[in-house]
Amino acid sequence: MLIDLHVHTNVASYDSNLDPVTLIRIAKSIGLHGVCVTEHDKGWDLHAAQKLAREHDFVFLRGMEVTTDLGHILVYGLEEYVPGILYAETLRQVVDRVNGVMVAAHPFRKAFTPLPNTPIGTPPPTLTVEEACSLPVFEVVDAIEVLNGGTGDRENALALAVSQRLQMRGTGGSDAHSEMGLGCYVTEFENPIRDEADLIRELKRGRYRPVNRRGRPLPPFHSFPG
Repeated sequence: MLIDLHVHTNVASYDSNLDPVTLIRIAKSIGLHGVCVTEHDKGWDLHAAQKLAREHDFVFLRGMEVTTDLGHILVYGLEEYVPGILYAETLRQVVDRVNGVMVAAHPFRKAFTPLPNTPIGTPPPTLTVEEACSLPVFEVVDAIEVLNGGTGDRENALALAVSQRLQMRGTGGSDAHSEMGLGCYVTEFENPIRDEADLIRELKRGRYRPVNRRGRPLPPFHSFPG
């Protein structure tokens, strides 16, 4: 079962122009079996999501992308934003109370992009797998988003290498904010997913894998120069 676990809509994400009905229509047309809307620091209304799922006969799940002091974290099982979850340690406590799941979102986005006003000729930033594995965010999450549609190949390759080195599960999501790129990366589940309870159970049991649907393989991290 193919589900895009990281999608934003214009219902609650200020930077998205993707409306839910269009999201569902396109997702169906490209062979997805479900999507999970993960708005920025805001939860989706349960009844609105269930209504869309019924009307379109499509799995429409709810998550949240939480901005924390350790980076963006995808959360599944949290109904609404809770004060204090800006801090990842606090978010972990809150998510544990609701028996949810936390996934580090695009953990290396812009890791190799020079800072603004960097002098010409300055070597580009570098980061080894060993250094990347030591980031504190990996101590508080359950899994790592290793395929993210809004992140470059090198950054995704590093996330995949880190997940393998730390022996953590990896997910895939498009991070789509418009029609473009929807479903380019998804997560394939071994068992049917009908609702958030199913999703959380299967994530906790590790019965899933990230899937690259872009049509080109992701090069190993060590094959990149620099």
